[in-house]
Amino acid sequence: MSHHASLPNDLAACHRLIAERETLIAEQDCINECLVGDIEKLKFEIEELKRYIYGRRSERFVPDDSQMTFFGEDPAALTEVVDEDESADEEPVDRGRRRCNKRRFPANIPREVTTLDVPETQRLCPCCVKEMPIIGEDVRERLEFIPASMVLRELHYPKRACGSCKEAVTIAPPPEADEEGAALTPGSCYGFGVTAQIILGKYADHLPLYRLEDVFARAGVVIPRSTQVGLLDAAADLLRPLTDHIKSLLIRSSVLGMDDTPVRLQDPAIKGRMRTARFWLCRGREEAPYNAFFFHESRERDGPLKYLEDYRGWVTVDAYRVNDGVYLGSRGASVEDARIRASCCHAHARRKFESAKSNDPQRAARALAFYRELYDIEDRGRDLSADDRLALRQAESLPVLNHSKSWLHEQSSSRKLLPKSAIAVAVNYALNQWTSLLSFTVDGRLPIDNNDTERDLRRLTIGRKNWMFIGSSAGGVVASTMYTLIASSSRHVIDLWAYVDDGCTG
Repeated sequence: MSHHASLPNDLAACHRLIAERETLIAEQDCINECLVGDIEKLKFEIEELKRYIYGRRSERFVPDDSQMTFFGEDPAALTEVVDEDESADEEPVDRGRRRCNKRRFPANIPREVTTLDVPETQRLCPCCVKEMPIIGEDVRERLEFIPASMVLRELHYPKRACGSCKEAVTIAPPPEADEEGAALTPGSCYGFGVTAQIILGKYADHLPLYRLEDVFARAGVVIPRSTQVGLLDAAADLLRPLTDHIKSLLIRSSVLGMDDTPVRLQDPAIKGRMRTARFWLCRGREEAPYNAFFFHESRERDGPLKYLEDYRGWVTVDAYRVNDGVYLGSRGASVEDARIRASCCHAHARRKFESAKSNDPQRAARALAFYRELYDIEDRGRDLSADDRLALRQAESLPVLNHSKSWLHEQSSSRKLLPKSAIAVAVNYALNQWTSLLSFTVDGRLPIDNNDTERDLRRLTIGRKNWMFIGSSAGGVVASTMYTLIASSSRHVIDLWAYVDDGCTG
């Protein structure tokens, strides 16, 4: 009775009470929706962490029934193929009788030939008691490894003097290649081969300098880290004209790929403190097949903006905010009139849907099916000319892209899509970058993604796990010079040691 007594009796008061209750319910629903979004986000982050620790890193597309529905394909047809493959796999296979192809070693490896002939007592024929001639031979190859060894080269310069007048004295001049003791620094007792080995050890084999001390010690000589740093600095000064020329070739081309990776940099102002700097990679395409690294102390846009100040063309990038005003042209220019135009990476967009599989399997599977169709077209156009590839993309890729855009808009406007969910982030990312994601259908020279640049940048990220940090800004510049040299020579399948040693000798 007390509960009913508290209710208003007049109609206007009842309406006000109902409106207040509806407002309260709406606010509570909004709070609940936010909480659900936060919960989904946290669940997604936990799934990502578990996958990073325990799961496989590959983003390989594995089709299933849900992934086939986006393009109206018949899952039964796939099932029949799978069943046929499974039945074929059930056939017994004798795995114990695999035969390996004979390995052929490169012809340029030095060979030591040893002949093991028949003992003299067995060379006579038992019938006619005559020595049997050689009619052929069996050859067996065995690869051996000889540890690196140090060689100390003594340069003797005889002096001559006249025995009569006691005044005429002459000394043999050193060869041109041996001026200054055949070293990068005046008075140094280390040759170019030692410097080349330090460069390859640190920047190709990812060995910190203290480990290189141990490598040289095993060969019989201890080369202190301070000496190695001096040799690297001198080599960088000598090699800089070459890396500057590589940069000029890239700047004159019309299609580039760019990406960056963080590195810890020692802060000289505060002892023991680190701050984040960046290594950037500028990767050329067919016009200029070279890789150029440069170092910048932050990730602000002045780094790539300064590096590309004389460039005009396309740059394939991710959707990081630095690209605004740098890659898309500057300060009010339209995309068509921009000096630098961006082509966004589809692998980044696809990766977000792949990460959202645990959050919303159905939507993520349909988006991945779209990308499978898109990349199948790219595989067929891989060996075509730029013009033929462009025609293929406009004929087949554009319809798929238009279809997918309609689907993305449909998902974005759905009330069932939680704003903070992983699938919502993936959908909004694709829609926000859609114009730049379409760039590869405008120019056949453009790649669909920036995976090549990411792969070449991995050369540095692997080494970062070993050397951990950069000691100074000058060290970052030296490292970028060396990575440019090694990455470009590796791309052309050149003997790294011979190329670096030749570069050091000038």
